[in-house]
Amino acid sequence: MLFFDTSALVKRYADEQGTQTVDRLIETPESTIIVTSLSVIEIASAFRRKYNRGEISEQQRDGLLVSFFEEATERFTIIPVDERIFETAFDLVLGDDLRTLDSLQLAAALSVPTPNSDITFVCADKTLVDVAEQHGLATNNPRN
Repeated sequence: MLFFDTSALVKRYADEQGTQTVDRLIETPESTIIVTSLSVIEIASAFRRKYNRGEISEQQRDGLLVSFFEEATERFTIIPVDERIFETAFDLVLGDDLRTLDSLQLAAALSVPTPNSDITFVCADKTLVDVAEQHGLATNNPRN
């Protein structure tokens, strides 16, 4: 099981450092890819920022969104952010000094009903990777 934080997931659709690693992980047939409903909004925001900075055209932005939505609905398991995740995220903010969205993503990964050893938290944010490891998750930083 691979739980993708948006910082890594965006590399699937925009060519960045770590894209090849992300592609390999997602394209492995036996992999279960998990994302949160929050990632849907974060991906849209990331593509919008790339458009605003002039890195991609409007047509490219829209194409990236279509690619993401098609793959997400066909291949990914999307878990909702519910009250239980908010409670854990609150503890992560206070105890680990995480930012709001990072705490929600990590809390969601920690909430997946399986032993943590069966989940790899895929994330391109070193601070978040470090905290995930402290909470017992295996990690993969595609930027490394």
